[in-house]
Amino acid sequence: MIDTIDSLRQHQLVILRRLRGGPLTEFELSHEVAEHSGFTPEQAAENMTDWLEELRCEGLVWSGLLANSNNQQIAAAALTKRGKDLVA
Repeated sequence: MIDTIDSLRQHQLVILRRLRGGPLTEFELSHEVAEHSGFTPEQAAENMTDWLEELRCEGLVWSGLLANSNNQQIAAAALTKRGKDLVA
């Protein structure tokens, strides 16, 4: 279980810090992870759903799928209270 900011991996830290400003989509988060870690944009995009799921299981983010009128889906995430407390 993630109890301190020191136990976070770089991509997790980037995701949590970026979510301080409000909810974001998987595409926005992938861009941030690629820009601030050792992952390429393609790697970040491919892994983002799994990374969000890991953080959701830890209780740090809410994540889910949003759909538009054409039934196209995109993942989005926001910090939970626990996540806010960790990165505040």
